[in-house]
Amino acid sequence: MYDAFTVANSVQGVNRPVNQVAGIINSLDIEWSGILSTETANEPINQMRGSFVEGTAEIAATATTPTTMVTALSNGHGFSFVSDPASTSVSNFALVGMEQNGIYF
Repeated sequence: MYDAFTVANSVQGVNRPVNQVAGIINSLDIEWSGILSTETANEPINQMRGSFVEGTAEIAATATTPTTMVTALSNGHGFSFVSDPASTSVSNFALVGMEQNGIYF
């Protein structure tokens, strides 16, 4: 995933990396569970604060690329990815939170 920093950059394609491919997430199933720890951050000097919960997650996903040249970012290969079932996931780290930063601080 490329961080374009602004919505305008994301939509207009400014500063996109070379050879990026248009992909389609066909399905994404994430099941969050458990609370291992909670954290808060308040850093006025960095204009950032937030609350975060660490737990576990099981994830299953399928994704494809278009089989034809739909956009300039599509290579037309029709690649397909299907993950193993979510129940086979190994959760090393899962974090959910709310952050405020910059002008929203």
